[in-house]
Amino acid sequence: MSDERDKQAGDEELESLLRRLGPSPLEVDHVADLNRLRERIIIEREHSPARMHWSRVIPLTLVCTAVMFGFALFRYGHRIREAAPAVSTASVGESVVPLDAAATDPRFVPVSVHGTIVNTSSGGVVETEAGPQQRLNIEYRDAYHWHDPESGTNIRYFQPRNEEVIVPLQTD
Repeated sequence: MSDERDKQAGDEELESLLRRLGPSPLEVDHVADLNRLRERIIIEREHSPARMHWSRVIPLTLVCTAVMFGFALFRYGHRIREAAPAVSTASVGESVVPLDAAATDPRFVPVSVHGTIVNTSSGGVVETEAGPQQRLNIEYRDAYHWHDPESGTNIRYFQPRNEEVIVPLQTD
């Protein structure tokens, strides 16, 4: 029990000391330093390159979107107006043009056809009655291009093709 009395007496003594304490005035220089530091931090936050300035970004994005929409409407508006009735009457399956139909459809004009060699390989030497001949395997990629001048539609079709060619070898 004496321990409790000592603690209570110590607590009362501490409380009386704390009551006698008064706040000391803050130095003017220290207050000014704190204000300058606060202002510097605020300025650094506002002008930081990592900080996104939404008040500039959002209006700029809206203006760019409006300009792009206006350009698209100016450039392709007649196609939208012409295609609107066709889209409402045609189903999705009918709007897809098969590639065979592009070749026979009078609207599509052939633009170009060309083949590109992709790979060649030797198939080895073959003995024939005419003498030794070499077998060559050639891989092509053929490209077909059609254009519809009315709608501006382009169709490009790529088709792989393999050929085997026998080349006679020269013998001495």
